[in-house]
Amino acid sequence: MTQDNLASEKISRPIISLIEIAKTDLTVSKVKIIADTLNVLPKDLFDFD
Repeated sequence: MTQDNLASEKISRPIISLIEIAKTDLTVSKVKIIADTLNVLPKDLFDFD
């Protein structure tokens, strides 16, 4: 998946890029948008097992 695929009207590709390199805060609302785009639950983004 690319940053362009993940970007939407609610979260831009530049913001995705900043999240990826830890140059912006990851808010709950951003986590929800990313999870919805990926069709997963927000908790699944933090499950590292």
